[in-house]
Amino acid sequence: MGTNYYLHAPACSHCGHAKEPLHLGKSSAGWCFGLHVYPEQDLVDWQDIWARIIAVEELGGFIQNENGETIDSGLFFTIVWDRGRKEPHSLQWLKGNHAIPGPYGLARHIVDGNQCIGNAGLDAPIDYFVGEFS
Repeated sequence: MGTNYYLHAPACSHCGHAKEPLHLGKSSAGWCFGLHVYPEQDLVDWQDIWARIIAVEELGGFIQNENGETIDSGLFFTIVWDRGRKEPHSLQWLKGNHAIPGPYGLARHIVDGNQCIGNAGLDAPIDYFVGEFS
């Protein structure tokens, strides 16, 4: 179980139309943050997503979780980066969950080139995903 996060751009000041929120990713306890990237929009890594968040926030947009709670970009940054576990997952648990050891005792998704397409680096608790999230 985890929590999904969405970036909401402000509605058009002329017609009131609001774009579909941008899914930012999913935070699941014990796992690296699953950051949703959009290569077709040139949003391919943490830096690109963070720049979009700041730009949208400056225009009056906001981040909201799947429970309808609005959070600021500072808290979202903390949710993504301030993660870890006191005890690393066991090798048996990792194998059973198709994961590998990640930084700070977290589980890291296996890069399959299909859904998980990479990660932000050895010490970064972020995995990059494309496609649909559960």
